[in-house]
Amino acid sequence: MTYEAKITLKFDSTWEQTRGIYDEEEIPEEHITFECPAQDLNTTQLFTLFNKFLYAMGHTESGIMKGAMSTTFNDMRSFEQMKKTADEYDLVMKEDHIKEVCKLEAEVRDLKAKLSRLEQPDNPQYTDEEMDAMSVGELELRDAKVVCHDCGDKYGVYSVGCSSTWQGTCDVCGEVKGITETRDYGYLNKGIKELQK
Repeated sequence: MTYEAKITLKFDSTWEQTRGIYDEEEIPEEHITFECPAQDLNTTQLFTLFNKFLYAMGHTESGIMKGAMSTTFNDMRSFEQMKKTADEYDLVMKEDHIKEVCKLEAEVRDLKAKLSRLEQPDNPQYTDEEMDAMSVGELELRDAKVVCHDCGDKYGVYSVGCSSTWQGTCDVCGEVKGITETRDYGYLNKGIKELQK
């Protein structure tokens, strides 16, 4: 038994001229048919066929590319699958770009805070730079369930003799580090109180 399949794409158009004449560049009617054996086609070959068909219909290269991208990247797709595709083609997702920018901005604020503390080691209050470095929102600190030790030291007070630590994503900075429960750092109440001032 043999399996055969065929794809047929058809485009028909006609111009109805009220003047009864056609311009030199106008074609009175067009009938375009694309046929292709389909039993062994993969998705890349299918999109190549659609690409050629859209060209024949008169679509622009830019329009075809936008259509393909909107098919790939949209709210109906899972982020994981879109991210996988983006990585395969060396594309940067906006979410990843924003996350990286936020991470770098946080590092700059943290360095400024450390420099400020070095310049004012005896200051009993948080300096402006240290407050900027604590720019994580109060709700984010309240909602955090797990925290890395860096963020724990920054926003809380270590209140136990030892902690269970495992690799995971910190609910505060979003980095994958050694994390523990926020209760070990007083539920980050120090940072929450500072942000309420």
